Amino acid sequence: MSLNFKIVFKIVFILIGNYLNSQSLEIPKNIKTIIFKTSKSKGPFIHFGDLIELSFDDIDGDEKNYYYQINHFDYLWNPSKLYKSEYLEGFDDIRIKKIRNSFNTLQPYTNYILSIPNDDVKLKVSGNYSISIHLSNGKKVFEKRFSFIDNQIPIQISISKSNTINNLKTHQKIKIKLNCGDCNKIYNSSSKLKIIVIKNYNWSNSLIIEKPKFIFSNNLIYDDIYFLGGNEFLNFDNSKINSTNYRIYKSTLTDLYNNFLIDDKERTNDIYEYNPDINGEFSVNASKNYDFDIENDYARVHFNFKIKIFDKNNNVYLLGRFNNFIANENYKFKYDKKKKTYKGSFLFKQGFYNYKYGYTNSLEPNTINYFEGNFWQTENLYTVLIFHKKNNEKYFKLIGESSIKSLNIKN
Repeated sequence: MSLNFKIVFKIVFILIGNYLNSQSLEIPKNIKTIIFKTSKSKGPFIHFGDLIELSFDDIDGDEKNYYYQINHFDYLWNPSKLYKSEYLEGFDDIRIKKIRNSFNTLQPYTNYILSIPNDDVKLKVSGNYSISIHLSNGKKVFEKRFSFIDNQIPIQISISKSNTINNLKTHQKIKIKLNCGDCNKIYNSSSKLKIIVIKNYNWSNSLIIEKPKFIFSNNLIYDDIYFLGGNEFLNFDNSKINSTNYRIYKSTLTDLYNNFLIDDKERTNDIYEYNPDINGEFSVNASKNYDFDIENDYARVHFNFKIKIFDKNNNVYLLGRFNNFIANENYKFKYDKKKKTYKGSFLFKQGFYNYKYGYTNSLEPNTINYFEGNFWQTENLYTVLIFHKKNNEKYFKLIGESSIKSLNIKN
């Protein structure tokens, strides 16, 4: 069938958030402040030529031998069929060599930094990857996922308010245009093309689009892609760890610093209020320290979350980039029946943090918007990835990436 004619398809969406959650490893209590950054790109989306740096703290405070392994995956995060020598140049399963102990902090910790490429290894092909950190006995500690892109296809993204009555006030509508030149080369019966849209760098909130809505000779159009708008993230800033600010009403010093946040409440029935955020991310910084990696201290940050109706079947958690938006026991709240409040205190390194409250039960394993509400006006960051594989090839290549913020959405 010629691609010179406009053809209409029903777009097929696949939600992969629950699958990814089931594959996630709960991070041990002693591992904190996992930071993934690059020299040029933003978020976990890396382009050829970028330097990757992964750092983390171990608050046990003793030097351990941590090793890293690098694994390659397909677009659904299934292990790819490539041999390690086909996607890596050199060797992994090497000990992390840059190790430093904290300096002049109440909370002792050891900071570990891994850079890629390094003298031992570099990446050879595009696709999804994970860096898996393990101990010398082989026990896996945590993994960090990222995508390595060989940008070949220009992508145009636009965002608008939903045009359907049922989700007019709660959803955002995404439209994608691939400028593929001769689209026959990537969209045909002898290859597979997968488009993934990710909200706020959170793979748990992503969609796979299987087919375009319109096909032209030079463009593929994907339309009518809907996401819940969510709400702006809450935040706190404890860079000045012993001071108060508009979110921290009290700071005390015991064995560690303690930062007490003003009470939070459900926002489901509130009207939308713009509150600038960093889309769930965090930034480690301090007002005076020169070397944030080892001079920033940790504080116990105390949260109080007031709810209207208590449901004993729901477990409430703190969610953000600091725990990959995954509900786990390290960030679980306890309910105070007398005050009708969820309470919790958790260790955070000095810095600026975005967060939300989520809940889980037997039917919904990870719900981030239940207490926060959904608004079409919310500023979100959407990333589009293009995966392509010819039928005679062994792996999905990642051939395109682009991101856009939902600012100034048309009513």
